[in-house]
Amino acid sequence: MKYIVVSSRCPFSHDKAAGKEIIKENVGGVATALRRAMEKYGGTWICWGDGKLDGKYLDEDVGKYRIRRVMLSVPEKHGYYDLYSNRTLWPLFHYFRERVKYTDNGYEIYRRVNEKFTNMIVQSLSPEDVIWIHDYQLSLVPKMLRDRGITNRIIFTWHIPWVSKEMFETLPESRDIIDSLSRSDFITFHTETYRKNFTDLLDENSRAKSLVIPLGIDYRYFSKTRGTDIKSYALMDRKLIFSIDRLDYTKGLVNRVLSIEELLRRHPDLVGKFVYVMIVTPSRTTVSDYVAMKRELEMHIGRINGEFGSISWMPILYMYRKISDKMLVSYYKNADIALITPLIDGLNLVSKEFVASSDKGILILSRFAGASNCLDGAVVVNPNSLGEVAEAIYSAMNMGEDEIRERLRKMKEEVSRRDTDWWIRRINAIAKRKINDRTVT
Repeated sequence: MKYIVVSSRCPFSHDKAAGKEIIKENVGGVATALRRAMEKYGGTWICWGDGKLDGKYLDEDVGKYRIRRVMLSVPEKHGYYDLYSNRTLWPLFHYFRERVKYTDNGYEIYRRVNEKFTNMIVQSLSPEDVIWIHDYQLSLVPKMLRDRGITNRIIFTWHIPWVSKEMFETLPESRDIIDSLSRSDFITFHTETYRKNFTDLLDENSRAKSLVIPLGIDYRYFSKTRGTDIKSYALMDRKLIFSIDRLDYTKGLVNRVLSIEELLRRHPDLVGKFVYVMIVTPSRTTVSDYVAMKRELEMHIGRINGEFGSISWMPILYMYRKISDKMLVSYYKNADIALITPLIDGLNLVSKEFVASSDKGILILSRFAGASNCLDGAVVVNPNSLGEVAEAIYSAMNMGEDEIRERLRKMKEEVSRRDTDWWIRRINAIAKRKINDRTVT
């Protein structure tokens, strides 16, 4: 048995910089986990070749598995990715109804691109292969495969939230998507809430079995990697609060800095006692909504630093850039508090990485992040309440060492037990079932 893994993003792309050909790794948690699965079981990884030079590597042998790239034209990329995936499905499945583009949204192009992926799967398929499809960008592929007469096992892993029936059915194409996904043998979600929201839409004759299998991290890497001791004049002996996020409206970035402002108004004795290091990584830099969001965020940071800061201290140390994996682990290990407060998140692997890396830290986590369902030991907050987040930070800054250690111990136990290898084993157990035996233990 081998896998046909299908995802929008490739594990790496071929690009060009300073006149030289380079390889750009996809460093996300999903890509890392899928690489490990493919290196263990082999097969073919079908993905969108979005690198400048990926057209030269349409079919690439990387040792244990092959990469086959689907190439998109500029109009296809715009309709499939910019419009329907990111301006219709993404806000819809994160409950941002006012941001959903319901008309002229590129759906027909999205459908045609899903057909391109389907064609590549059919060309690559052997009878014993298991087809493992990932996420909302490829929701129409299962039905397209079944309509071609493909009977191979299909597993679909949905990585973002699945919304309530009432929200989902506002989408004009909702029936197309649910009819397609229900043609999978198994569909996996990160939480029971998402799974139940999905099953509420299925009729009694659906063949799809839904399961909760939350993605894990490489616990060994984050727990064993040695970070750098972060010392600077700005930090000194102050408490270090840390966060890292993509620039996205789902992450609650503005709410988070306003919570820091609320903390200082409620507890003026904390002036000069902490530094909040906020790292935001660039995302969708050409989309006007994201440019405006970045501007608003930076205006609030400047205003708060101007009001509460001094020549020797600023409450918020903001960086808009990518950082290396080693530097990220260094921040995890040095942070006293990780402030992870998305408005909604399918899972949130940053919270798990922090737990694996830290020996002394406290995790403040949004109740609307999928990871909050399994990280018993986190200080769980409603990110919409500035006061609640502010008081959680204040409590964390005054928490005793015994309580900190006990909270971390419980979370480390969970994160280490359900790591990347556990996730792959659970998927592999599904993949190896006989086609007429859909019972999973």
